[in-house]
Amino acid sequence: MESPFEMITDVDKVENAYYIEVKPGEYNAKYWNKESVYFADEAFAYFYTTICKYVPQYQPTQVTEIKAETWLRISNQLQELAYFLSTNPPMIKLKKWIDFSKVEETYKQFDHHKNKYIRELINMIKEFTVWITKVCQTQSYITILGT
Repeated sequence: MESPFEMITDVDKVENAYYIEVKPGEYNAKYWNKESVYFADEAFAYFYTTICKYVPQYQPTQVTEIKAETWLRISNQLQELAYFLSTNPPMIKLKKWIDFSKVEETYKQFDHHKNKYIRELINMIKEFTVWITKVCQTQSYITILGT
């Protein structure tokens, strides 16, 4: 079973249109940018609850420009999620952080592969939060280009 939890930094490795593009800077009507990072839409869906906490209007199918300072708050919250996941929480507590109605994997499927998924999700979060911090040093916005 291949992991859905991967942050892709090379646009040439994006296999299809079912990816969320996260682009440094403001929206400029261009997609497939080489400086962007990409996530399978089902993987990025695990961030839905956290993003909506700070950007209530966020919709995965739309373009969403988010200020750098808000991204830093999102990043901190994602780091809290990674820590929470590292404690191997019971599935019932995951619902606070992950809206399973928004992800392709069902609650039951996640539970079945829980240890593997948690490990890979933590790694993806760590990689993404490092990227966010780096980009926020030079950009005022980071834009999510939905599917």
